[in-house]
Amino acid sequence: MKRILLLLLCFSLQSIIAQDEALYQKVTQTFQENFNSQNVNAIFDLYTPEMQEAMTKEGVTRFVNGCHEQFGNLKNLSFIETAEGINSYTAEFDKMSLVMELQLNTEGKISTIQFQEP
Repeated sequence: MKRILLLLLCFSLQSIIAQDEALYQKVTQTFQENFNSQNVNAIFDLYTPEMQEAMTKEGVTRFVNGCHEQFGNLKNLSFIETAEGINSYTAEFDKMSLVMELQLNTEGKISTIQFQEP
């Protein structure tokens, strides 16, 4: 009986993880497309209300424009790992590669995003 329950738990967790992966894939793809087209409004809409309040649309505009000018287009995002609920990706830009850390809330909105050197 314990094995059956454990097996059911594993299947349940696997479907949750797969849904989580699909959500992150969708958000990263949307972010990449909007970053490359410098669509600040669409990127701003990806943020949680708390992030929108903290960053403001003007701050997101400076962030997107500054990163795009400094690094170029975002060519590829490759998953590295998940640690403490934050997904890390190698973000390959035209001019260099950085690590992007991303966390989504339960509604699939960006609650944390930052770029840093590897």
